[in-house]
Amino acid sequence: MTEPAPPISKIKTLYDVYYSFRPNKPTFLPEDYPDLTGKTAIVTGCNTGIGYFVMKLLYSKNCNVIAVVRTESKGIEAREKVLEEIKESNGSISVVGGCDLLDMTSIKPAADKVKQALGDKPLNIIIHNAGLLSSSNDGFSKQGVEPMFSTNVMGPQLLQHFLDPLFLKKDSDLKRIVWVSSGAHLVAFSQYGINWENPGFINVPLDKRPEYKTLYGQSKAANILQAKAWYTKNQKIADEIGCVSVSCYPGNLKSEISRDFGTISRFVIMSLCWDVIYGAYSELYAALSPDLTAKDQGAYVVPFGEVQDPRNDLKVGLTNGSDLKLFEMVEDMIKDYF
Repeated sequence: MTEPAPPISKIKTLYDVYYSFRPNKPTFLPEDYPDLTGKTAIVTGCNTGIGYFVMKLLYSKNCNVIAVVRTESKGIEAREKVLEEIKESNGSISVVGGCDLLDMTSIKPAADKVKQALGDKPLNIIIHNAGLLSSSNDGFSKQGVEPMFSTNVMGPQLLQHFLDPLFLKKDSDLKRIVWVSSGAHLVAFSQYGINWENPGFINVPLDKRPEYKTLYGQSKAANILQAKAWYTKNQKIADEIGCVSVSCYPGNLKSEISRDFGTISRFVIMSLCWDVIYGAYSELYAALSPDLTAKDQGAYVVPFGEVQDPRNDLKVGLTNGSDLKLFEMVEDMIKDYF
């Protein structure tokens, strides 16, 4: 942390909570998407939920999709379902299994498979969609880290480290990275969303952890910071190739991420939230919309495809170096797996 964060605005927070349940209608829809012939997108976590619809919509626009998943058989099953539903496409879907974001040692082998699947094609879009929301708030990653921080923060940053050499090339007119965040960042820690002393809660007993909402919120605040920090760390080449890096809150959705919630919580979610495909509209606005340009580095995309400000302290954190501080802390946590 570079300086104490400003107080969290209650008025802004109340507006953001209201907007999360009553967002504006999507205006950038599949009929507005460009033809993606010859383009390649990497999407993580696409055997179910938002990622599945993102994969499907990209493929329908002739994109070559590399689906990065933990369980290969589930990824193949999702691919076959898409191929069955969409008969006419000049694109392709390759499945890369074995990418377990709870185990940093699995990510480099998965990235090597991505490189093989990519071949000599340009890499245009990276969507860090895979995520974990654990209401049980138990266990640790393989490396002893709180699971949501490992899955939602460390894993994507480590994967991006291996993808950068494939991505940072002047070989196409479309270059986007989408770091999938959430409105849950509103309930993250008060200092730019991060527990700066020990964000991974390493060696902290389970009964000493904060509640799961705070931990999930921290991981999603981190994604907002990562989007801007990645650009700043790679600014020279990113500007040369026209890359835009943004975070995206897909929306309050009836998705698989809440699968371990109780019956009552699931009922509330199903009653108040939107169909999963709307989350894909948000993510694909972030990945494809011509509205987003170099001026939007680190922008926070909200449902269902527009740019707003994140929580007010995080907005400040994107400009005062807190984003880079977080990125470098995570870099230090993952460097042994480069």
